[in-house]
Amino acid sequence: MTDYKDIIIDHYKNPRNFGSLDNADISMDESNASCGDMIQIQVKLSGWIPGQARNDKTVIEEMRWRGVGCAISTAAASMLSEKIVGMNREDLEEFGEAGIVEMLGGEVNAGRMKCATLAYRGLLKIFENNGN
Repeated sequence: MTDYKDIIIDHYKNPRNFGSLDNADISMDESNASCGDMIQIQVKLSGWIPGQARNDKTVIEEMRWRGVGCAISTAAASMLSEKIVGMNREDLEEFGEAGIVEMLGGEVNAGRMKCATLAYRGLLKIFENNGN
């Protein structure tokens, strides 16, 4: 049986895809005002022309992120950065908050959901904003 606490701690101490993304197509900042967690997400997209609306053919090719936050928000951003490669908006929406909870081991305290979904909310905004 997988010990998700160990996985969360590993991603917190050794975050994947942390840092800047050279020539990112989109950069998005997201924060959690209730606890102070902050993240900047940078992505490269395929199937998108700058200045046009992102659509169902727009796919995340790569994600990098930087931020400060608790173990849950950091681990979730790290895990999500690996999980979402190849996803379009529909895939991301389908993954949803339930996918985040499952990815983190099936249990997230209600008070920590904003932490767990910080990066996810930022990624959704990448698809909500038209143009650049």
